[in-house]
Amino acid sequence: MSAHYQVTLEWGAAGMRSAAADVIVIADADGGAETAELRSLVPGSALVLEAALEGAASVARAALDEQERRGDRVSIAIVAAGERWADGSLRPTATDLLVAGRVVDELATLGIDFHSPACAAACAAAVALRGATRTLVAAEAVAAADATAHPAAAAASAPEPSTASATRTGAAR
Repeated sequence: MSAHYQVTLEWGAAGMRSAAADVIVIADADGGAETAELRSLVPGSALVLEAALEGAASVARAALDEQERRGDRVSIAIVAAGERWADGSLRPTATDLLVAGRVVDELATLGIDFHSPACAAACAAAVALRGATRTLVAAEAVAAADATAHPAAAAASAPEPSTASATRTGAAR
């Protein structure tokens, strides 16, 4: 089996820098500052689409339209924005994973289904948790607000830099 999947999932700025794709989807549930940061890092001349909790179907449709316009299979990189730990490192979020999974599910519905294992896991989570998504988004918003109100506690719970690097590297494969 080829390791060159049509649809891949990456995380944060490092994921954007490594995203060599025709279509890049920025998955950011809250449309926060991370989206603007990721937009500024888009490599090459890729078509950039933004996905939030609503609208995954239209994002998938736009990717398929780009494939049809080009008359050839396009590569699609979904880059989940995540948030930031107090030290500035990436903090992957469940909500951005669910947004990415919804896009993968919609792409598969349209016939674009040669996706990476990371995409398959995100899709499975999004489908299984479809009914609980709003509750999870609310819970994550409360956790983020708590981390902002108590930055010392957030810094204490941030992963060690070497652990975070190993986690990102492992997740990108």
